[in-house]
Amino acid sequence: MHNKLQLIFIRIYFVIVSRLFPSLAVVSAHRFFHYPIKNKKTNPNEKALPEAKKFNIKLYNDVILQGYRWGNENHPIVFLVHGWSSTSKSMSHFTDILLKHNYQVISYDAIRHGESSGKLSDLASWADSVHAILDYAGEVECIIAHSFGCAAVTVASKLGLHTKKLIFIAPIHNVDTILKRFGEQLYIPTYILERMKQYTWEYNQQRFETYGKDLEDIFHSKFHVPTLIFHDLEDKEVPIENSKMLCQKWPWVILKKTQGLGHRRILYDETVVNESHAFIRDTLKLD
Repeated sequence: MHNKLQLIFIRIYFVIVSRLFPSLAVVSAHRFFHYPIKNKKTNPNEKALPEAKKFNIKLYNDVILQGYRWGNENHPIVFLVHGWSSTSKSMSHFTDILLKHNYQVISYDAIRHGESSGKLSDLASWADSVHAILDYAGEVECIIAHSFGCAAVTVASKLGLHTKKLIFIAPIHNVDTILKRFGEQLYIPTYILERMKQYTWEYNQQRFETYGKDLEDIFHSKFHVPTLIFHDLEDKEVPIENSKMLCQKWPWVILKKTQGLGHRRILYDETVVNESHAFIRDTLKLD
């Protein structure tokens, strides 16, 4: 997150530039939207984990993904995909319980997150990253993803995924709802955001078109495996309507609603973590 002083200057910038130089405002909005903020603070909620075995994946000529592997390499694999402006460390509670139950865990830092390289991070590149890690790992028991990571997995699923199950936590399933909040936070007018969507598509059109014809179409996937979603009713960053949209497209999805956990604390909730493990092991009790 930006600090208060940074936020004031950014808002003033967009108020002025949007009126005087709208084309510049579009490019600036694109950069802000696709430029993750690296948080250097230690998260007290993270679980202490054994040291991971690191591996590198070359995604593009100028992008190297930093991957992590925990556990016995003969054990079944669960793949963890973190969210925006975060790293694989944010999923430490899931890593911890899975290791305790004899799973192998593979995760990575997304483009321009953590120890991975890259300039800008967009949805097409994240979807490509999901495929790149799965190509390395082979078939997995389950993919557990959070927020923007869920969007990447959904888009990637249009080309198929080597997984038996999916668990989504606070998934993004609609670009417009996220853009609306982004615009409100930084005082970016709606007409600038609409132009930014088109600019974003054209900026990385070749990779986006691998998954669909526009930013709405890339979310329409027919991938079908058992899927569990957790979403908090009070999530202010990604409203629960995103999960409801996904449930309409994937009627087999199980949606579990939480209360009072918000968008990030849900990753550290004992019930969410335990029920995720139970779902993977086919022992989850449904209400």
